[in-house]
Amino acid sequence: MRPLIPLLLMAFVSACQYAPADKAEPENVSGAALAMEEWARVRAYPDGHISTGHLSAAFAAREAIGPSRGAAPEWEALGPKNFGGRTLCLAFHPEDTSTLYIGSASGGLWKSNTEGAGPLAWERVPLGYPVLGVSSIAINPQDPDEMYIGTGEVYNYTAAMPGVSDRLTRGSYGIGILKTTDGGQSWSKSLDWSYEELRGVWDIVINPQNPATVWATTTEGTYRSFDHGATWALVHDWPMGCDLEMAPFDTSLVYVAYGGYNSPQSGIFYTHDNGQSFQPSVGLPQEYSGRAKVHFHPSEPGLMIASVANADEVEGLYATTAGEGGWQLVSAADVPQYQGWYSHDAVLDPNLPLHFLWSGIDIYSGNLPFPEVQRRTFWYTWEFGQTPVGGPEGPPYYVHADVHGLYYAPYNPDKVFAVTDGGVFVSADDGANWESRNGGLQTQQFYARFSNSTADPNLAIGGMQDNATAVYLGDAAWYRVIGGDGMCTAINPVNDQFVYGSYQRLNLLRSEDRGATFAQLGLSSAAEEVANFNGPFLVDPSSPARLYAGAQRLHRSEDHGDSWQATSIGPVDGQSGNPILAIAVSPHEPSQLLVATAPLLGGEAGVYRSADGGATWSQPEGLPDRVFMEMVYDPVTPGQAYAVCSGFGSGHVFKSVDGGESWEDISNGLPDLPANTIVVDPAQPTDLYIGNDLGVYASFDSGNTWEPYSTGIAEAVMAMHLSIAPGRKLRVATHGLGVYECSLRDIVGVEKVPLSPAVVLEPPFPNPAKAQFRLPLLLNSKAEVRLRAVGPAGQEVYKRAWGLSGGAHQLEVNVSLWAPGQYILEAWSGAERIGAWPVIVQR
Repeated sequence: MRPLIPLLLMAFVSACQYAPADKAEPENVSGAALAMEEWARVRAYPDGHISTGHLSAAFAAREAIGPSRGAAPEWEALGPKNFGGRTLCLAFHPEDTSTLYIGSASGGLWKSNTEGAGPLAWERVPLGYPVLGVSSIAINPQDPDEMYIGTGEVYNYTAAMPGVSDRLTRGSYGIGILKTTDGGQSWSKSLDWSYEELRGVWDIVINPQNPATVWATTTEGTYRSFDHGATWALVHDWPMGCDLEMAPFDTSLVYVAYGGYNSPQSGIFYTHDNGQSFQPSVGLPQEYSGRAKVHFHPSEPGLMIASVANADEVEGLYATTAGEGGWQLVSAADVPQYQGWYSHDAVLDPNLPLHFLWSGIDIYSGNLPFPEVQRRTFWYTWEFGQTPVGGPEGPPYYVHADVHGLYYAPYNPDKVFAVTDGGVFVSADDGANWESRNGGLQTQQFYARFSNSTADPNLAIGGMQDNATAVYLGDAAWYRVIGGDGMCTAINPVNDQFVYGSYQRLNLLRSEDRGATFAQLGLSSAAEEVANFNGPFLVDPSSPARLYAGAQRLHRSEDHGDSWQATSIGPVDGQSGNPILAIAVSPHEPSQLLVATAPLLGGEAGVYRSADGGATWSQPEGLPDRVFMEMVYDPVTPGQAYAVCSGFGSGHVFKSVDGGESWEDISNGLPDLPANTIVVDPAQPTDLYIGNDLGVYASFDSGNTWEPYSTGIAEAVMAMHLSIAPGRKLRVATHGLGVYECSLRDIVGVEKVPLSPAVVLEPPFPNPAKAQFRLPLLLNSKAEVRLRAVGPAGQEVYKRAWGLSGGAHQLEVNVSLWAPGQYILEAWSGAERIGAWPVIVQR
């Protein structure tokens, strides 16, 4: 064993930046773990299987059908374009230093011709296959037109099982390895896993001296090809390969690291005979519950480092100069922290061989052989509000949390790139200062429910995986608010000043200024209850001051979320206490409710119906044993409702005509894929739109037939939530490609049906008031609206009329000169009194 190279005499000036003293670092909680668990739970229930084969079969069937039989929808990307989504890997073009490729977690492959700089830096690369996650990229250094990508993001060896077992797989299907020989213009299958269970390819390496030899390490072991990927041989049958490195000085020496979330086997092995045999590397841990990453120095033979981590605690950073063994622990710093199974890396400086960067939640630096490391980045210093497209997202010490990979640029050894759960970042000074490179990188993973104003097409809000909540104001640069993992959202339909957001486990917030600022809402009645990762809530469409939120019981607020009470004594399911995942409220009969539960605590998932405002619950007939993701009532026909479910092996879209007591399957040829969302066109209720793990499908005959409706977005896109915005726009919030919209089809053959009664009112607020009352209302057409206030003795103290156009309005009543006391405020439309409320004036 050779000792570590003696420390070079060099001046090392720390450029470490420190976070402002007034920003406290948030509590360490693995949102990634919660997200993965929920993603797999709903898809794998009840038999524990997640099949890539269903996705591939659905894609093939859709390609055979062709485009929409009607006018093909023209989808427009709404963004966000000013920050990125989860990014797994990066590759440099070997000849063009301005060209980069990255792989996103569920948005496919992306390319930049500007090193990621500028507002239009990135474009998605069409692949011709239903690829969601790209976890590895390799480019032939002798022929850059030849390129391989590995697909799928999987952190656990087996897929989810029923009950409460670990489900830490990931939300992007893998179809194996794709290859191009024309610089990405066309692609073909190299290692074909299109019809297998959920699998992933974590790393691909091309032999730079003999590019016919290609290596890949995968969830199924390590493979090697001697014929440019035409055929592959499994050369090391060990589960959960997560990193593969080839020695730059001896291409017969290959290291492979194995491990995942509590994988049944782990370890770091090497081969010195092109894969004929593998040996465990002496001095490195061979049993750990997380992942490991190995790195060769590009010019110092034998110099290597390895980051090894358990699922939720450190193993450490190891180093050797022997190449094939002699490893020593050089630092036990807990850099990966609580996500050692998920995201960490370590690389050596090409200029200063003993200098390294080590990443986990944040990025650290150090020098061998000393164990001290210095923190370089502080993920929680990101800028909230609106950051410019292609501009900075925070101070020079900000890099988004969860760094999956670090890459020194081969053409500039001072430049290093990081791929993170918030996109791409670069340092031009060896990790001292950083800047974002995410202009145009629309790869955000949205969740349900995405919400729109009913009056303003330029106001919408949605929550995202690991990227907070984003408010759309008509610009590609969205506003980030709240923090954490953004979850369910809502906007009051008659007063869009009221905007609601949340973060994981049903933590609700409310804005009274269209999303500019938010305040926490205390859901006190659910304080002791278990909630799903994406805990649901919604605004009652017939009484917008009323909110519902779902934990183990359904909870109701009558005052915009200020106070809450449970609708029932016990859990909705009455048995295992599984929490609510979806809620629906009838716009026609407000006491009529539907909820769906997820099997978080074991037992069965279920759909439950209430006809008494949630006091009692019963299970309807005709639904399969699956997790139901969304239920909606028909906006026009009382008693009619729709529901969609996740999982495999059943129908996925169901209809009820008796208020949810019984259901019939109207899937009618839809692919056997998890369905996530459904929306009914209120002006043409025969038109239904559903979103599943492949994209959007439409029915223009009440579900009798279906056709593909999102091929203009991507070959595959996980459609998480569908909604309708003003101007007859259909919006899809995707889990991997941000938000898109298209126009709903023209109304044909039927008379336009009004969305609601002539006037929908919300009670005046604030009440009591000192200066003014505000009265929100929604008109379907032009009308005169009059307000009148009567005092305690019957005297008229206020009278005013407005001539208003159709749409949402907010009438203001100045009470600053009224005497303190109680009044009756009346609203009239024409000769009809449409509301009356007691109001109190205070001083």
